[in-house]
Amino acid sequence: MTTPREMGWQEAVLTILEEAEEPLHYNEITSRIGERGLRTLTGATPAFTVNRTLRTLVGDHKVLCTSSGLYALPEMARRSDEIASAEEIEAEAAAASLDKFTVKAYGLYWERSLVDWRPTNGAVWGQQDEKSTPVNFADQDGIYLLHKGSEVCYVGQTRTVKGQSGLYARLRYHHRDARKADRWDTFSWFGFKPVGESGDLLPAPDVGNLGDVIDVIEAVFIEGFMPRLNMRAGDGAKELRDIGLYRQSVFQGTTRWGR
Repeated sequence: MTTPREMGWQEAVLTILEEAEEPLHYNEITSRIGERGLRTLTGATPAFTVNRTLRTLVGDHKVLCTSSGLYALPEMARRSDEIASAEEIEAEAAAASLDKFTVKAYGLYWERSLVDWRPTNGAVWGQQDEKSTPVNFADQDGIYLLHKGSEVCYVGQTRTVKGQSGLYARLRYHHRDARKADRWDTFSWFGFKPVGESGDLLPAPDVGNLGDVIDVIEAVFIEGFMPRLNMRAGDGAKELRDIGLYRQSVFQGTTRWGR
């Protein structure tokens, strides 16, 4: 039996859009390519590859961007109610290419019970797609939330610098802590280290003071959610007020990346 030919990225994207009855987000296009077996979703960030391919097709006038992240063939786009303006498309492309300090990866409501907490230096695994390369986020820098059901009961921060712990170590501390151990069941995290194509965590962009930025974002979450297990305001509460801002398998959870 002859093995079906694997398509190139452009051909695979166009095939999915030809079958679509409405504009699709690039994450959905990526999933459908994998489900249809049009090509192997190699690497840790296949959705980024699809997004780059779509921007090339937009430049070649083969695809239109109907709104942020949504794409369709020209005939389908013209039938939709909204077509992104040239300014919106340019802004999206610019945002995608900026090497500025933003949240680069996040996971929502990951199951605490799926993590092996026994090792001192364990792993926190996630995937962009079920067929993509898994990524270990144990050393991610950023903010994490502990949930009990739908309640946010704790907000914390992680920085993998001397004397401070990464994501896994901080979560493991709460897992073993007598005061908190029985009071959370899932966790979410928002990280500033981007993911390389091979699945490794890259250094966070060197823009400003990483610690100050994390402090302020932690304070945003604490002020906004008022988690009952936090005993004090976040380290960035003063800076927050100064700028006027108030308010899984062995791979766990749902992971998405943004650039």
